[in-house]
Amino acid sequence: MFAFLRGLVASKSVNRVALDVNGVGFEVFVPDSVQNRMSIGEEATLLTYCHIREDSFQIFGFLSEKERSMFTTCLGITGIGPKVALGLLSALSVEALVRAVHEQDIAAVSRAPGVGKRLAGRIILEMKTKMGEVPELGALLGAPDAGAVPEGDDVYEALISLGCTVAEAKNAAAHARKELGDAAPDAELVRVALRSLAKVSHAQR
Repeated sequence: MFAFLRGLVASKSVNRVALDVNGVGFEVFVPDSVQNRMSIGEEATLLTYCHIREDSFQIFGFLSEKERSMFTTCLGITGIGPKVALGLLSALSVEALVRAVHEQDIAAVSRAPGVGKRLAGRIILEMKTKMGEVPELGALLGAPDAGAVPEGDDVYEALISLGCTVAEAKNAAAHARKELGDAAPDAELVRVALRSLAKVSHAQR
C-alpha cells in the first residue's frame, strides 16, 4: 500500500505518532524505540506496513528496514498479531530479539507486553525455523552466527558503497562466500550477496 511516509511529526502518544504529510494527518503506530527518536515539529520518514482488515486499516511505521522486517517476521508466527509484534519491538531492539532467539532466552522475550513464557517459547521456536527456511534472513537481521568478514574484503566494501548497512554488508558477504567459496570472483560474490538481500526483502512482504 504505502512504502513509506515522509512528513512533520504533529503529535506523539503511546505507541503512535501523527504525521502531517502535506496537510494530511496519518496516524502511525510505532514501537517505543521509534517514538523516542522522533520529535514534534521535525520532519521524519517512516517505512510503513499496512495492516488491513474488514473493519480496520492500520499503518505501522519504522525507522529502519531491519525493524520493519522483524515486525513482518513476527506477524508470520502463530498467534502473533500487530499489537504483540509492536510490543516485542518496544521491549527489545532487533539485535536483542535476534540474540534472544539464538540463545533461547525465554525470559527476555517474555518482557514484551502480552507475551507469557509459553508464547515466548513458540516465538523462539518458530523464528528459528524461519531463519532455517530462509538462510538469507540472517543477512538482513544481523544474526550473530552469520559469519565474519576479513578486514579489507572487497565484496564487503562494494556492498557498503551500494548503500548496504554494515550488518547487511558483513552478513551478505559472508553468506556469498559460504555459498561460492573464497576463490570465487568478487563480482560473482557481490551478485550472490545482493541476491540474498533481495530474497530477504521478498520473503518479508
